[in-house]
Amino acid sequence: MKSILIKSAIASSVVLSLATVTRPVMAASFTVSIENPGVQNAQLSNLVNAHVQNFDAQTKGYSATGFQWNEGTTNIGSYKNTLIMNPDQYGAAGGTGKYFDVDTNRSGNGQKVSTLNLTSPQSYFGLWWSAGDSSNVLTFLSQGKVVETMTTAEVVSYIAKQPNKASYYGNPNSAFKGQNSSEPYAFINFYSVGGTFDQVQFTNIGGTGFESDNHTIATSYKSITGNIVTVAVPESSSVLGVFVIGFVGATSVLTRRVKKKSVLQLS
Repeated sequence: MKSILIKSAIASSVVLSLATVTRPVMAASFTVSIENPGVQNAQLSNLVNAHVQNFDAQTKGYSATGFQWNEGTTNIGSYKNTLIMNPDQYGAAGGTGKYFDVDTNRSGNGQKVSTLNLTSPQSYFGLWWSAGDSSNVLTFLSQGKVVETMTTAEVVSYIAKQPNKASYYGNPNSAFKGQNSSEPYAFINFYSVGGTFDQVQFTNIGGTGFESDNHTIATSYKSITGNIVTVAVPESSSVLGVFVIGFVGATSVLTRRVKKKSVLQLS
């Protein structure tokens, strides 16, 4: 029995060590929230070191090389594989300027993924999501490793359950008021809780578009604002859970074996 207990202790130590190694140091959950209907900008007073990209200064059309995001002499980051569009019923905050899109048909180059590479780690990302659908995917990475992947299907589902859901549908800007009424328009916040990211990938998995504007980043935030849609747990937590379950299961089996042996000795 003593031998079995020693083996159990060793197994416990190994399993917990593996779990600790598997879980990234900067692993974090993401909280996703949505602003009220008609809101097309982030709550900047809630953000620390915030920067906004509205795409108005960019050249219309598709570019594989993308462009640099500079503010004065400061380089915020760079976009790759971009499609910039003039205002229409599908996008452009305020109904003016330009907007960002991921669209295989419009780009003419089979564009499915666009990337924003950030110069320094960030904890917040927000965007005005226009003409939304459930085929849009956002992936957050840190030093080349995925820390979270989210689809907008949950946002679509959330809006559909709201008593004021009709207020989210159709372009809210006067120039295109009510057009494209079958799709939602909303500002979405992505808060990294306890971690950071330095790259954002925009993917459109269907034949539609992934239209957005007013991309906003911040190194930190004062609080989580907006109406919470979901809290996403990183995959590493699931892996840790598997190890913990395995540990509990292994310990349980060893315990049962010890008890069974004890009973046999007593009989």
